[in-house]
Amino acid sequence: MPNPPSRREPESFDLNRRSFLIRGGLFGAGTALSLAGCGRFGEPAAPPPQLVALFSTDHVIAAGQLQRLPFGLVDQGQPLVGESAQVKVEVLFQGEIIDQLDVPSRIVTHDHPDGNGSTEHEHADILRYFAVRTTLPEPGVYDLIVEVDDYKISLPVQAFATEDVGVLLPGQPMPPLVTPTFDDGLGTDPLCTRFPNPCPFHQQTLADLLATKQPIAVLVSTPAVCATAYCGPVLEALIEADRSFADVAKIHIEVYANAKEVNFDLSSKDLRLAPAVVDLGLEFEPSLFLIDSSGIIVERIDNVYDQLELETALSKLR
Repeated sequence: MPNPPSRREPESFDLNRRSFLIRGGLFGAGTALSLAGCGRFGEPAAPPPQLVALFSTDHVIAAGQLQRLPFGLVDQGQPLVGESAQVKVEVLFQGEIIDQLDVPSRIVTHDHPDGNGSTEHEHADILRYFAVRTTLPEPGVYDLIVEVDDYKISLPVQAFATEDVGVLLPGQPMPPLVTPTFDDGLGTDPLCTRFPNPCPFHQQTLADLLATKQPIAVLVSTPAVCATAYCGPVLEALIEADRSFADVAKIHIEVYANAKEVNFDLSSKDLRLAPAVVDLGLEFEPSLFLIDSSGIIVERIDNVYDQLELETALSKLR
């Protein structure tokens, strides 16, 4: 079992709202190289597909163990990849191919309201996402080469030694945090930004659930005050999964402690991160921790997941 990463102390965790938004959103765009060179049959070349990394390389990706590396395909008016299609992905290190995968297309949905609880708000128009699962053997910079339409697009990935990663990893114990509940919000207001009705995953603290020796899913997200298009949909997916996975305890933790106080203004200098977000070392959202009955993290799923990917991961806890 790997050693837990070194934790940042709260006083040195200098993460302002704008930085959190940048880290929580689109982490970087791919560089497209055309395979065709021009449009088909003499037509003007179509604009290259736009891929964005949905993973952070800022001391988050660990070398030497299986990692989930999601990326998104930006809508350019019509889907470039079908709903059930796959894309070919090569993983390169120092110019050498170390892995080749066929990665299925998954759908991004976005149907949640903003902080006033009535209207939807805008995000980058990502239509498809793809979750690469691969092991990056040693620290360094890797390239994901993604083939889409007539292009190969390169996305850089930086892997770090486990001791240099600042977020909890699979194989490490989940800390017994006292998290806000309906009975004691611990100063978090609102306790849940799922409008108009809060989600049901605020009944017990994480510390109490860990003591029961049952599997737990812990989701850190903020549906109405989100930095990405996924905070609402991933919570809804977890609520839907509760019907089939009631034996897995579930906790939802909001990202911000005082969103209501600042009128849901992400640019406010007075907006504060929730203590659990700091304690978990998160610099992005959403993030889902899947914990087995012994309190060990089995998997961490960052940013985006669909219903199938979620339920496949939850099944590993049984």
